[in-house]
Amino acid sequence: MGDTVASRDALYIAAKAPRPGLAKTRLGRHLGQQAAIGLYRAFLRDLSVRFASLPQDLGCTLGWYFTPPDAWPELSPLVTTANRAQPPTILAQGDGDWTTRQEALFAGAAARGEGRTVLIASDSPHLATSTIASAFRQLADHDLVLGPVTDGGYYLIGMRGWHDVLRGIPMSTQTVRSEIAARAAQRGLSVGWTAPTFDIDEVVDLAQLCQLAVTRNDLPATRAALHELGLLTGKHALDAPFTTESFTTVSPTAAAELND
Repeated sequence: MGDTVASRDALYIAAKAPRPGLAKTRLGRHLGQQAAIGLYRAFLRDLSVRFASLPQDLGCTLGWYFTPPDAWPELSPLVTTANRAQPPTILAQGDGDWTTRQEALFAGAAARGEGRTVLIASDSPHLATSTIASAFRQLADHDLVLGPVTDGGYYLIGMRGWHDVLRGIPMSTQTVRSEIAARAAQRGLSVGWTAPTFDIDEVVDLAQLCQLAVTRNDLPATRAALHELGLLTGKHALDAPFTTESFTTVSPTAAAELND
């Protein structure tokens, strides 16, 4: 009976309120907090547009898993509802650290009628819809799925049902992904993998993003934000070397333009 009720596939995008000092703080130390938030808003816009038709394509529901609890009024203007048969699920993350909040999402999946649940970060604006399709395919044959990033973390985690593999594992470490996989193996659970990619946490991560932004048509907001920061033209053109020193604090005028 439980399998019959909990049969829906669900994708959630984790998002923070686009507030200085809350989102993209490490990036903000080099770009300036307002400029980093402007870039993060662009990430959310591009992800929202790209995944707007995903429920119809994959037969899943789409949700936003946000923090803090009062964040939605700031996030909703960035979320498109175009080409969407139904509005997205809106779910606040609640209290606790990121480990606890992820646990809460997956532990509550069955009560929401979800059989396979996938959660992605909003730090990889280039994430393709084919990756999400791959994650759900992996969950047809595996208990968990992980999408690795180069720093040892993950941009995607999914479960078929609920499995207690996150408890006590600290996030944002170079071993977090391997620790989750090891915990799953100890419990006799199988783990599938999606293609590795990168996320945008530090200023040096922007080099790869800039290269993608000038070649992909589905990153218009991100491309515009990078251009406003001077990272796609002039002394920050793509043929120039990318170093931490290259990314100085942007001017107040540029930061204001990013937040328009």
